[in-house]
Amino acid sequence: MEMQCHPLGLDPGRLSGLSERLIRSHHTNNYGAAVKRLNAIRRQLSDLDWAAAPAFVINGLKREELIAANSASLHELYFDALGGDGVLPPCGLEIGLQRDFGSVQRWRSEFCALAKAMGGGSGWAALSWSWREARLLNHWAADHSQWLAGATPLLVLDMYEHAYHLDFGAQAAAYVEAFMPNLDWPKVQLRYRAAVTADSADLGLAPAAAPTSGRRLIDVRHRDDFAAGQDMAEAATWHDPARLAEWSPSLDPAQPLLLYCVKGMDICRSAALALRLRGLDARFVSGGIDAWRGAGLPLQAKPEGPHHAPR
Repeated sequence: MEMQCHPLGLDPGRLSGLSERLIRSHHTNNYGAAVKRLNAIRRQLSDLDWAAAPAFVINGLKREELIAANSASLHELYFDALGGDGVLPPCGLEIGLQRDFGSVQRWRSEFCALAKAMGGGSGWAALSWSWREARLLNHWAADHSQWLAGATPLLVLDMYEHAYHLDFGAQAAAYVEAFMPNLDWPKVQLRYRAAVTADSADLGLAPAAAPTSGRRLIDVRHRDDFAAGQDMAEAATWHDPARLAEWSPSLDPAQPLLLYCVKGMDICRSAALALRLRGLDARFVSGGIDAWRGAGLPLQAKPEGPHHAPR
């Protein structure tokens, strides 16, 4: 079955600072060409006599297949992330960027600097979730065939000249600055959630199992959700998930941990993965505090005063 081009899922005429001509040319002539090349290569591979083919033919075709397949997939991620207002709302990805980079602005500075450093060359700047390191990482790829092992790409910025020369000529830095305000962050958040959910699938505990688990309860709701709430699970302590590196060293490595957020999604899941990488036995409450309440489990009033946990 041949691969088909995904249509543009946005109105390129509504982007700010990126022309419709540039986006349509990029989609048709570069992404479209990668899909056509991939299909042509795979037709050759399907007709190949593998037992008789010279090694250089096999190597060459499989290398070109990898390049074309990655080019097609990365271009799909690239276009899918466009069409928004560039504003990252409060969400698990926001917490992840703060936890892993120190702040969202620090992440942005690093990501943009990486992309600008590739100007005049070729390749991709990428934000990926690394299941191996249980964290978000920015990384460089000078070729479609170069990718970070053990990582799922969430956001990619095409730094091949075809992505910007029609609008910006050689001014790669101006292209990077024009790209960022057009990001559709909710779509990137969905990819982050899917990656974290897949990696943490075996770590959830049903609320009914939580009280008898013998685990220390930690509330890792987003600071805004915690501030807006009236209660928390009985015997739980709130810790800011964005500051995990600060409070995690104080935890007893011999005591199992049970984390919860609002719905049991990416905030508590990614925190549990990060704590496990630090040698702690951490799991999370499936369904979060909403499921905890729904099961009729004990609650306590939220402490008065500043909403931060002791270090």
